Amino acid sequence: KLKELNNGRLAMMAFAGISLQSAVTGNMSFPWTAHKQDLHRGPGLASGVAPATKGLASRSSATQLRAYKMSKAVPFLPLSPAFEGVVGGEDEGFDPMGFSYAFDIRWLREAELKHGRICMLATVGWIATDLGMRVSDNAAFQVSSIDAHLSMVKFGSMSQMLVWLGFAELFGFMAMIRMYQGKTDRAAGDFGLRALYPKDEAGQVQMQLKELRNGRLAMVAYGGIVTAAVLTGKPWPFFAVGESRPKTAGDRSTFCSGLQKAQARSSTAPRHAEKAEMERSQSLPFLPKPAGLKGLVGEEQGFDPLAFAETFDARWLREAELKHGRVCMVAAVGFAAQQFVTFPGFTPTPNANEAIYSAEPAGWAALLFLAGFIESTSYGGKLTMLDMFEGKRDPGNFEFGSGFLKGKSDKEVYDMKLKELNNGRLAMMAIGGMIHHNFVVQGPLFPLIPEGWTAPAAWVTPDGEPIQSFMSGFVNGTSGLISNNTFGTA
Repeated sequence: KLKELNNGRLAMMAFAGISLQSAVTGNMSFPWTAHKQDLHRGPGLASGVAPATKGLASRSSATQLRAYKMSKAVPFLPLSPAFEGVVGGEDEGFDPMGFSYAFDIRWLREAELKHGRICMLATVGWIATDLGMRVSDNAAFQVSSIDAHLSMVKFGSMSQMLVWLGFAELFGFMAMIRMYQGKTDRAAGDFGLRALYPKDEAGQVQMQLKELRNGRLAMVAYGGIVTAAVLTGKPWPFFAVGESRPKTAGDRSTFCSGLQKAQARSSTAPRHAEKAEMERSQSLPFLPKPAGLKGLVGEEQGFDPLAFAETFDARWLREAELKHGRVCMVAAVGFAAQQFVTFPGFTPTPNANEAIYSAEPAGWAALLFLAGFIESTSYGGKLTMLDMFEGKRDPGNFEFGSGFLKGKSDKEVYDMKLKELNNGRLAMMAIGGMIHHNFVVQGPLFPLIPEGWTAPAAWVTPDGEPIQSFMSGFVNGTSGLISNNTFGTA
């Protein structure tokens, strides 16, 4: 079993690598280390990118297979041709996901430099704030780095900052558009700032490379700083310095304080409590038994895969389920009877799906008035889940037909409620199937397969002839597969 598990994990990684390698190189055959010249414009992601090396295949008949330059950062992947001429591109070539094949490398580098510059400033600003530096003595600024964002919003400075950043983004966007159109020789990320910029070309390349690498480091560093600050609740450098105050569940700067306390409490719980928490749902044994259904009829089935009972009041959910089930039980009977029974004053309509169009306006008005009257009077004006169960009313109990339960034991009453619940669930599925059936056959409910019916109107051949459905062919004893892979007459 362990070998199967480990081999399966290895296979999942291997298949992902195979798919990526095939897409990147355009070569669909193992081992992908060499690429035929005539396949370079094949179906791979690299089909629209100029080759990394030129003229290699034409130099010698012995070099019909042209090898890619391999990335230095990820040596088992080829270097993207888009990195040619880009600062830090050929020297590092880090693009394991192949983004440079799908997007303009100038746009990617612009975004990378912009995020790197912001993170370099953010890292310095975070550390400076934690060391006590403030731009003002105003009380609104005397907060931790974690709470600074909320304080800026309350103080009103965030909106002003967004306005100035918006101007910078607008001008940057205009510069990028002109760069893409070829109207300027602007490089990605170049905003014309030349302070402390070297004069010689080699020095400029080195400065650009340093900025790129420092920006990448800053993006990783800032993510680590925020994570460490939130998890520890301490200022930079995040380890104990002098006396540390105890954490409390209400400490806004300790993101996981409540979780830590919960884990501490659970670690001291007895073993039998852990087993109770791991009790499986009977209907979905791969999920734990929902705790929110405790005390409700049918809780033993444990069906709540989306954990609605943990978000909403379970009594309100059960009320809605019972109400929908009761309506669908009545609807299922009425849907079947529609073909044979018609109330006085109404137009006979065998296809119940068309009854909503043939019903008289007075009938609709009466139905809506009756439904609205029942809804508005059943709860005594209490229509929300916050107040509709005041007085300890059981979900779905409207004292209608409760006389039939008199004289019955608690077990018999429970069984009756469980039958109503299950029948209502079945009716909800049934009415959906009935409606769908009438749409498919474009006719009444009975017979289920009308005489001469072959397929829905949308299922036709290119010549306009209906394709025989599998079900009708099965009923007629003529079902089979025809040559064009559609169900038809054998």
